[in-house]
Amino acid sequence: MSHASPTSILLNIGHAMDHWILVVFAYSWGVIAGIWGVEWTKLTPFNYGALFMFGAGSIVSGRLGDHWGRWIMMVIFFAGMGVSSLVIALCTNKWQIGAALTLMGAFASIYHPVGIPMLVQGAKNPGLTIGINGLAGNMGIAVAAITTGFLVKAIGWRAAFVVPGLFAIACGVVFALVAPKETAPPSKRAPKQALTTRGTVARLLAVMTLAAISAGFVFNLTTNGNAQLLQERFRGIVEDPATLGTMLAKPPSAVEAFTS
Repeated sequence: MSHASPTSILLNIGHAMDHWILVVFAYSWGVIAGIWGVEWTKLTPFNYGALFMFGAGSIVSGRLGDHWGRWIMMVIFFAGMGVSSLVIALCTNKWQIGAALTLMGAFASIYHPVGIPMLVQGAKNPGLTIGINGLAGNMGIAVAAITTGFLVKAIGWRAAFVVPGLFAIACGVVFALVAPKETAPPSKRAPKQALTTRGTVARLLAVMTLAAISAGFVFNLTTNGNAQLLQERFRGIVEDPATLGTMLAKPPSAVEAFTS
């Protein structure tokens, strides 16, 4: 699959959408807490369900992708991320938003074990393909910071979920129309000859698992705390969400220069 094909482009957009919608709450919970009249520290635990499902749900999502097919799972991903984001925008208390965020995390868990294998399947340059895909995911975080700040300031916190939600649904419709359907799910295809020993696979799996756990821990720790960090260190300077979101979207070195 060429990295410039419509399917590849949509899969890369999906990676960006995955990380975009996943961090909107982390960039807006200070505003939501103020509107609902609660301390933001009492609101943050209601995001734990989304983070748990984003990680643990990958096992189930990958399994379903093998048995149901990756095409249908990606359609479910786009539709689920969009609908759950719209549901979050309708929430009126912390228990509702906690449940809606957990649902969103379950749909978000689909992308990595399903979208990436679908992307690299048959790729002539898998390294370049994965590199572009990784860039798309990181750009999703930057887009989330900027759009969330400006939407919260201009319209309200609900718009920060509605806009990416509608965009995800639109991408799902386009994906269903242009992406070729599979002739059979991966579990029913003829197995290819193994090129590595069982021990090599086990060591590779262990390294990948440790790398994924450490990277995910650092990512969630920094992403969910940097908005409050900047608010504390720049109190009186970045009071509006748009400015805060712009700063969070900049390279880490630019922010560290101010906070050090």
